[in-house]
Amino acid sequence: MATPLQTVKNQFGSKEALVEKLVPLLARADGESDKAFVERLLRVPNAKLIRLLARESKVRDKFGGKSALVDTLAGLRAAGGKIDGDWKKRATEFSTGKLLSLHGPLAKKAPSAKK
Repeated sequence: MATPLQTVKNQFGSKEALVEKLVPLLARADGESDKAFVERLLRVPNAKLIRLLARESKVRDKFGGKSALVDTLAGLRAAGGKIDGDWKKRATEFSTGKLLSLHGPLAKKAPSAKK
C-alpha cells in the first residue's frame, strides 16, 4: 500500500499541485487572502489533502456543489416530515463532510428509497 506521500507524488507530482487543485474547491476563512490560504493548505498533512479532494470532488460530481447538496438534504428532510425553516440556513454553514454524512441516512429513509 502506498503512503500518502507516494500517492501525492504519483497522482499529482507534488503537494503544491494537489493544493492548486484544492484551492478552487474549498471555502476560505473570512478575509483570508489566496496566498495565506495556499500557505495554510501546504501545512496540512498529505492524507487529509487527499481526503479533502476526494470529498469535494464527490460533492461536485454527485450533487453539483455544496448548495445543491443542502437543497437535496432539505428536500429529504421535508419528505421525512422534518420541516424546519431555519435548518437550510444553518446547513449552509456545515462542512461538506458533515453534509455528506447527513445525506446517507436521510437518503435511506426517503420514501422513494423504500420501493
